[in-house]
Amino acid sequence: MSVYNQEFNKDNTILRYVIVSLLAELKNKVYFYNQIDEDTSVKINIPFYYSVTGGERFLSDNFLYKPIEENYAIGDYEVVPRGVIQLDSVSIDSSRQTNKFVRSEFVREYEGQLKTYSLETAYLPLNLSFSTTIICSNNLEMLKATESVMSKLYKEILFQVDLGMFRVPGVFQVPDDFSQNRQFEFSLSDKKEFQVTLSLEVRTFMPVFQDGLLLSDIEKLTRNSTVNPNNKGIGMFRNGRIYFGGILQEFQYGVDDIRNAPDNNVLSNQSYNNTDEIQTGDKFLSGEVTSVKKEGEGEKSKNFRNDD
Repeated sequence: MSVYNQEFNKDNTILRYVIVSLLAELKNKVYFYNQIDEDTSVKINIPFYYSVTGGERFLSDNFLYKPIEENYAIGDYEVVPRGVIQLDSVSIDSSRQTNKFVRSEFVREYEGQLKTYSLETAYLPLNLSFSTTIICSNNLEMLKATESVMSKLYKEILFQVDLGMFRVPGVFQVPDDFSQNRQFEFSLSDKKEFQVTLSLEVRTFMPVFQDGLLLSDIEKLTRNSTVNPNNKGIGMFRNGRIYFGGILQEFQYGVDDIRNAPDNNVLSNQSYNNTDEIQTGDKFLSGEVTSVKKEGEGEKSKNFRNDD
């Protein structure tokens, strides 16, 4: 199996996709310059990471036992300056929700092929609050980082959240002062680290598919389906299964005599002709368009192109 097709436990987690997209947007976004000498200035990027805080077992495995086995330095030795974000709360903003279910098309990978799905989807408006801390080495860096955050992040920044083969829009902002708390707070910890703390508010959407299907459910329904998972066309969810072949799997058309049309009125529900009393013969033209895959070439097609 190729690396592209490999799946991990972290996949198909929408909230994690939002965090990853936020970190990607913050990458190389905040920076400042240090003047080394009279003629030289150096650009200092502030990288952003997600908080690694966790249980005692997690910290021991990642910062004690693993470094010992791989001959790494023991402990947490990250770069300074750096930014650390942590998710504090998630809420649904029902006031921004419009149509509850609209038909959406998206692409997912199935056995090395990109399959298109069409499902009724409700996009739930989400508000995510992140507490952000920028760790600096001295007071001057703290002031420069504060100035860069105000210049680069205020007021709103648009970005895209990649949910695995389809995207939803998102926006994050640095809120104004509220609840008598300053927007930026300065502190000096026991480790002699200068910190700038602020809050990031993210607004985005989470797709909720019909019947509460998860992203993992769609893949399992496709893989376990014995109906037609290898057919071409668009996959649709009906009766607990995924069917492929297109939204209109079969469309019949025909050209008939004009005398079989509705009566003299424009609207067909105002009057009608009794077609049983009109002798017009067969239809002039009839046919169908179907998305069902046909095996081989038909006899009519071979005769048409004189295939002996």
